[in-house]
Amino acid sequence: MKKCIVCFIVLMSILLPSQSFAINENINNLIYIVVNDELISFQDTYPVVRKGITYVPISVLANHLNITTKWDEKNNSVFLIKGDKEIILDLSVKALFTNEGQIITDCIFLENDRSMAPYKFIANYFDYEVSYIDKGPIARAKNNQLSVKDEDLFSLLQNKIMKEKERVLAEINKKKEEAIRKRLELRKNGKIAYLTFDDGPTKYTGEILDILDEYDCKATFFMLSERIKNNKAVVKEIINNGHSVGLHGVSHSAKKIYRSPATVISEMNICNESLETVVGIRSNLVRVPYGSFPYMKKNYRQAVETAGYKMWDWNVDSKDSLVKYVAPKDILQNVKKQVTRQKVPVILLHERKGTVETLPDILKYLKENRYVTVPIDKNENPINFWNK
Repeated sequence: MKKCIVCFIVLMSILLPSQSFAINENINNLIYIVVNDELISFQDTYPVVRKGITYVPISVLANHLNITTKWDEKNNSVFLIKGDKEIILDLSVKALFTNEGQIITDCIFLENDRSMAPYKFIANYFDYEVSYIDKGPIARAKNNQLSVKDEDLFSLLQNKIMKEKERVLAEINKKKEEAIRKRLELRKNGKIAYLTFDDGPTKYTGEILDILDEYDCKATFFMLSERIKNNKAVVKEIINNGHSVGLHGVSHSAKKIYRSPATVISEMNICNESLETVVGIRSNLVRVPYGSFPYMKKNYRQAVETAGYKMWDWNVDSKDSLVKYVAPKDILQNVKKQVTRQKVPVILLHERKGTVETLPDILKYLKENRYVTVPIDKNENPINFWNK
């Protein structure tokens, strides 16, 4: 069927606002999916937002939209059928096909072994209208089987939403505790590596995120204040994709930031305010420009710690920022030479053209050598030049 479909891309820019069900720690930022008047309860895997598109576990959504699902194991596809309408979710090529000739590429992925698909498009295709209600907030798929209008829906479901919030928060916290425990075990006994990117967000960030997603790797982004404010969408995408965010200050000038301990703290606080304004969260992770040596003397370090920040340096220098363009093969070789010397590699990368070009090879190398790449957690003891 797919071979005879005339391809065209369906733009999804009208989908729901950029929020995530599980990434953001603020319980008030959960999105609730409602079909007509019924609140859907998701177990283990929750709706997520990527590039402004809301995705949901398709098996749960299909059940509530009265859609028949059929699994084609041979072709790694899921069929959604209702009446004379049909959607094929091809997990191999991450694309969605309809029997009316529509195709959306790069819109299917797995989350906890669940197939995630674009919520609004699927609901619309099977004759449901989707509306967004600020209170909750609620994303409502509806047809004619309604007992209340949108403006009255929150009042109807308020108690159920509060109970759902409590349940989901408890589940998320349990997962986080388990993740921290596993992280500590990996760091102590396994091969764990931290990929870190400085100086963003930039025009290269989106491409970096796509590559990380392709190789199922997580990273940490140490960002500059003005670039956070000027690249709001990509900062949200970083967080929604499960990466960590940290602070890199304001000026990126040694003469300005290292005038005193107070100027270091001031730049990090300003950067944190920009982050909070854009995505509603703050970070305690910092990386000072050019690293902590020789600028961050003992009184500087104490001031940073007193302010509640954890300062990270690196122990693997890719040297990708020595000149405007460093050849990809040189960046890769620098990483290879140093990674095996470290018990827990913290790899310094920058958002540069050469880095993007060699990033797939770096990730392949790490995977071939059985490293697990994870984002830095706010509770971890930092690795820096004086505390290795």
